[in-house]
Amino acid sequence: MSFHRLKTTVSAAVLVMALAVPAFAAGLSAHVNSGTVAEGDTFQLTLTANGQPGARPDLTPLQKDFEILGTSQSSSLQIINGRRSQSESWIVSLSPKAKGTLEIPAISAGGLSSAPVAIEVVDAGSMPKATGAFGIGVSATVKDSSPFLFQETPLTVRVETSAPIKSAELVAPQSSAFELAQRGEDRVSQATRNGRTVNVIERTYMLKAQQKGTIEIPPFVLRGSVEDSSAQGRDPFADMGFPGFPSAMFDDMFDSGKPFTVRSEPIKLTVRADPNAGSGQHQWFLPAKNVQLVAKWSPEHPVFKEGQSVTRRVSLLALGASAAQLPDLSFENTDGARIYLDDTQTGDDQTAQGTVARKDFLLSVVPTRGGEITLPEIKVNWTDSVSGEAKTATLPSEVIKAEGTLPAAKQAARAAPQAAPDSSVVSQAHEEARETWPLFAGLGAAAGLAALGGAALYVRRKPRLGESPRKPVAAQTSSGESSDTLSARRKQLALAVAKEKSGDLRGSYGCVLAWRRLAGGDPVMNDAAREAIAALEKAAFAPAAETAEVQTRHWLDVLAREDRKIGQGQSRTSSKLPSLYPA
Repeated sequence: MSFHRLKTTVSAAVLVMALAVPAFAAGLSAHVNSGTVAEGDTFQLTLTANGQPGARPDLTPLQKDFEILGTSQSSSLQIINGRRSQSESWIVSLSPKAKGTLEIPAISAGGLSSAPVAIEVVDAGSMPKATGAFGIGVSATVKDSSPFLFQETPLTVRVETSAPIKSAELVAPQSSAFELAQRGEDRVSQATRNGRTVNVIERTYMLKAQQKGTIEIPPFVLRGSVEDSSAQGRDPFADMGFPGFPSAMFDDMFDSGKPFTVRSEPIKLTVRADPNAGSGQHQWFLPAKNVQLVAKWSPEHPVFKEGQSVTRRVSLLALGASAAQLPDLSFENTDGARIYLDDTQTGDDQTAQGTVARKDFLLSVVPTRGGEITLPEIKVNWTDSVSGEAKTATLPSEVIKAEGTLPAAKQAARAAPQAAPDSSVVSQAHEEARETWPLFAGLGAAAGLAALGGAALYVRRKPRLGESPRKPVAAQTSSGESSDTLSARRKQLALAVAKEKSGDLRGSYGCVLAWRRLAGGDPVMNDAAREAIAALEKAAFAPAAETAEVQTRHWLDVLAREDRKIGQGQSRTSSKLPSLYPA
């Protein structure tokens, strides 16, 4: 047996023949199931509309003095001596906001209106513990009567009954001073009391105090009905003997049982505030039984490379807390890496020790150089809800090793096969680059002429008889740099454009980093180039909300213009032709 909140919608057509039952009078009636209500308790207001189908009540006036917890609806149709009478009823669950005499104001439904109804709201301790039933008891106990503010502590409600219950619902108290949330399923067992067997039902809640000091948890209320022997024989169809309709099928319709109400004792709590408040140790109060910080890479053993992001999940776990209590963590950039927060996820996990609140931070870690990089430690202050001690959960610092880049000269020699494994991709990239940046055409031609000029010079300098042959020297531009390096730079920028067009912003950013390495690294970058690279990095890795206005094509155009300036003003490696006739 278990108890639950019962909400029904009933539609019945009752044909009564030759019975002196008066027809419904047109109007809207209002009545409550109890004229006296305990503070923090709930009661039902029933509104019945007769003679106006489709009318719906306006419950807005109730919000001044009552909290509306729920509604259910039923309808009824009677045909008496050929006359139809239809009514609709609404059952509204209410909780008073204050003690004293409160008035349920007039409620309107269509063109109908009800009369006001007065109720008396009293202290829960003055209400009788049980009415209308014998052999039914309700008790509520809390594990810790002196919890910390916002701390989660178990509260158990126990129902014992030796009477046969037809239906029942357990109503939990409500207040702004605390929060209650049911955990798990009801547990059903049997026990012996004074030689009699009783059924036992237990339900567990998690209680969290929302204000410090002394607070009171009002009684839990068990409402329902038990079998009423005096209701037997009330079925008007019992002696009619309709074929195929046994009389027993109408038992529940005409025997609603005998109503009962049973209450638990109220519970007093002394809620403690943060014991370390004002000490400067805590910026966020987190009471819990235990707190941990853990981190995990995805994939588990990644290969770190300059300019390529790797996903890291940092999880904050707190036993005996809720996800709403967990603070946000800050992740600062560190020497050698940029760290971006991609997403935050929260949840609660049920364990044998209690609720574990979880907050996961999904990060993109982007190395900006090769070598060892130290990710700083992360700390979270919390309060041990058992001992009251201030404690700190720490995620230790972690050292990762990123693959850097080769020296510019070696990178230039390998750039073409590394950057363009598929010749069709490079061809497409060059075609798109010519369409997008016409300035590349002139620069490419200049590079070609420089290469031809260098080749001609090499032919004229054939070694004489007896001379050691000289190694070929790579062709140079007018600024003195290798034409291979210039070509490799242009390929990387062209690939960056192609990837940006396809939506691969992280791939585009990787090509930009390769271009920067070939250009000589950060020392030769000016402010305009640095700003462009930073904007492209943000577009590739920062959250979408922060990058909505980043114009990636504009910043790639900036880098194309800056590429033309590289080498200008630098001393040329060979300013004069060698002597044709050595001395």
